[in-house]
Amino acid sequence: MAEIDENIVSAMMKRAVEISKLATVKTYPNPKVGAVIFDDSGYVISEGFTQEYGFDHAEADALRKIGFKAPGFNMAVTLEPCNHYGKTPPCAKAILEAGIKRVFVAKGEENAKAGGGMEFLKQNGVEAALIKGFAGEVEEINRFFFKGVRTNLPWVTAKIALSSDGFITDKVGERCIISGSEAQIYVHKLRSEHSAIAVGAKTVNIDDPLLTVRLIEGFDPQPVIFSRNFSVDLNSKIMKRSTIIVTSSSKAHEIKAQGIKLLLLENGFSLKEALRRLFTEHKINSILLEGGADLVKAFLNEGLIDEMQLIESEKVFGSGLKLFDENGKKLFENSFNLIHSEKLGEDLLKIYRQNP
Repeated sequence: MAEIDENIVSAMMKRAVEISKLATVKTYPNPKVGAVIFDDSGYVISEGFTQEYGFDHAEADALRKIGFKAPGFNMAVTLEPCNHYGKTPPCAKAILEAGIKRVFVAKGEENAKAGGGMEFLKQNGVEAALIKGFAGEVEEINRFFFKGVRTNLPWVTAKIALSSDGFITDKVGERCIISGSEAQIYVHKLRSEHSAIAVGAKTVNIDDPLLTVRLIEGFDPQPVIFSRNFSVDLNSKIMKRSTIIVTSSSKAHEIKAQGIKLLLLENGFSLKEALRRLFTEHKINSILLEGGADLVKAFLNEGLIDEMQLIESEKVFGSGLKLFDENGKKLFENSFNLIHSEKLGEDLLKIYRQNP
C-alpha cells in the first residue's frame, strides 16, 4: 500500500480535533470525538462528531453520511474506535465493513470496556496507527470524561464572581449582582457545558435561583443542592426542576412524597462520597459549583475542585463577605496555577487549574 503524506494526515487530524468540539455535554457517557474520512490526496469525503448518547459515535456519523461505503479511503479519528456493543454497535466493526484501509488515531481508549478497536482493525487487515502531537488537546476537550474514567468522580469547576478587592457580596445575607452582561453570557455558556450545577442551601434560600441556561442556546444542567442539615427552602423555584438534594439529615425522609431526588449520606456528610454517588448513580461527570462561599471553601479544603474560574469586577466593595480568609487564600495559592485570563467586557476572567 502506498505511503501517505504525513502533512496530509496531520491536517486531517487537526480538522478532526476541531470537529470534536461540536459535540455537546449530551454525548456523555461517551467522549467527544471527531472523525474525518479522506482520500490519499487529502480530499475530505465526510466528517462526523459524537452525537447525543444513544445515537451515532463520530465514526458512524461520518460513515452514515456516505452510506457506510468508504472503500480504500482513510480515517482520522481523535480517540481509538470502540470495540464493544453498547447503545450502538462497535465503530471498529463499522469501519472494517465500510472498507476503510487506514485509520489514524490521536489518543488510545482508556475505558477497558470500549477498548481494543485498533487491535481488532489490525487483525482484520486495516492499518491502524497512533499519531503523535494531538493527545494533549484531545485530553483537554475530554477532561470531564477522562476524570470519570480514572477516578469515578466528576470534574468540579468552581465559578465565583468577586469585586476587585476580593468580596463576593457587599452585604452578607443579601443577593448581589457583581458581573456585567458579557460575563453573565459567559456564565450561561459555562452552565451549558456541564452536566450539573451545584449550590449550597444558603444560596438557594437567599437568591432563589433557577440555575438554568437562558442567555444562550444550550442544555440546562441538572441542579444539585448541598445541604448538610436539610435547611433548604422547599418552596424555592429550583424545586420544580427535579433537583437532587445532597444531605446527611434524617429529616430528608419527610419529603420523599414530593418527588425531589435525594442523595442521603447515611454515614456522615462526605463531599467526596457525594461526588462519587453523583457520578455512579446519577451519571454526572461534570459539576459547575456556583456557590456560596462556605460550599466553595469546603470543596477547596478537601481538594475536590479541579478548576477555579474567578470573574473579577472593577467594582470595589470595601466590606462584605470575602471569598477567602487568610488560610483559604494560602491554600488556593498553593493548590492552583493560573492557566488563562481574558477580558469579558469590563470584567476579568481568570482560570486556575489544580496542581498535578
